[in-house]
Amino acid sequence: MIVERNKVVSFTYELKLQNQEGESIQQVNKSKPLRIVFGRGNLLEHFEGKIKGLSKGDLFEFELRSEESYGAYNEKAITEVDKDVFTKEGDLDEEMLVIGDYIPMENESGLPFNGKILEITGNTIKMDFNHPLAGQDLFFKGQILDIREATQSEIETGMVKPGGKA
Repeated sequence: MIVERNKVVSFTYELKLQNQEGESIQQVNKSKPLRIVFGRGNLLEHFEGKIKGLSKGDLFEFELRSEESYGAYNEKAITEVDKDVFTKEGDLDEEMLVIGDYIPMENESGLPFNGKILEITGNTIKMDFNHPLAGQDLFFKGQILDIREATQSEIETGMVKPGGKA
């Protein structure tokens, strides 16, 4: 069996910034592998392309340029937001506003995204809405541990059944 759409794929990986000598920022090991329904948008598109067709036991190692992952860093994604956006029933939650913290927000359509607080001045908050890895090249190294057919429920939801193998 190979990695392809609507298969449950279990794998490990290490993520490093820039290249294989870069800083390690995430590790997913065999004791708690990542399990996803492949081809359902749970992974970066170019990451999927790199592991598609692999088999159980196959090792992988590749770099994704920033434009293949989270895009270039966009200065226009830094903006000032009125403090009133963070009020609830007329009260401002000052504890929520910490420079360097990411704040969960949503757009007019209700889609969630995060913004990083850069600066707080007067009635405005300067925020960065770039993905934290925008502008970064990424290096992945890992192994496909298991592959199985997804259940109909997993295909419909795009989520692996809790406790489900693969």
